[in-house]
Amino acid sequence: MEYQETGKLRRQTAARIEVPPRQVRVLESHHAAGFEMDLGTWSFHKICWVAVGRGQLEFYEGSTHIQRNDFLLLPADWPHRFVDDPHDSLTLVMVCVDQELTGKGASLKPTWTEALKGGALGQPRCARSAFHHNELVEDFRRGLREQLGREIGWELSLMSVGLDLLVRMARGHCIERESYELASVGAVRGAIDYLDQHFYEAQRIEDIAERCDLSPRRFTALFKAQTGLTFIHYLNQRRIEYAQQRLVQTGHILYACYESGFNDPAYFYRVFKQQTGKTPGQYLSDLER
Repeated sequence: MEYQETGKLRRQTAARIEVPPRQVRVLESHHAAGFEMDLGTWSFHKICWVAVGRGQLEFYEGSTHIQRNDFLLLPADWPHRFVDDPHDSLTLVMVCVDQELTGKGASLKPTWTEALKGGALGQPRCARSAFHHNELVEDFRRGLREQLGREIGWELSLMSVGLDLLVRMARGHCIERESYELASVGAVRGAIDYLDQHFYEAQRIEDIAERCDLSPRRFTALFKAQTGLTFIHYLNQRRIEYAQQRLVQTGHILYACYESGFNDPAYFYRVFKQQTGKTPGQYLSDLER
């Protein structure tokens, strides 16, 4: 087992650490010049972010080049080691998941299996877009903050970090570097995925464009090219679709309004009628017939 818990000392060799049963830990390793590591196996899975530097990931079957902002998914009991570039030492941040959490019958097993399908074993992955990259890196940083702070519930929060990363990889947010698509197109696709999951929250086009590393004007053009809709039209469409579901389930107009992301009932009524041809009340009446 390797790597010290969060600390600033640069290491010449790999440290030994333990991941408690059915737990998740976040580890970082700042390599000094001349860092050496033996080929070995570990009893936990590693989800790695190459935060700084470059080098090689070596394993029995061969080796592969790794560089800053690569991501790696390394299963437990798989022999490997890191070899630094002599002129650009590595800093690695790793979310380590005890293998019992992904074993036979475990709830994480299907997600882990899908995440592994995202690339050949040992091959570096990159985020599908700048948008996805920011989300992945924030997961690692959140894990580090939780482990350093050790406030109430920190171990549960680390479990959430591990799960979030596996879900992102299983959903294709992190892909083999060779299949990386045009960054701007991929960024907008990431934004669409994000809106589909967070449409009920307040959203500003300027904020979403910034997360994609695009200007609002460029983002607007690419977004419409991919969806056929403006940003606001797409967001409202998702909100009204959800509001319709909530009306069917609850029969409560104001509740559906607020739950779907609208703060102004008058605006909700207007958009609802524009998209469905009916007021929320008429929609409910039709359901009762």
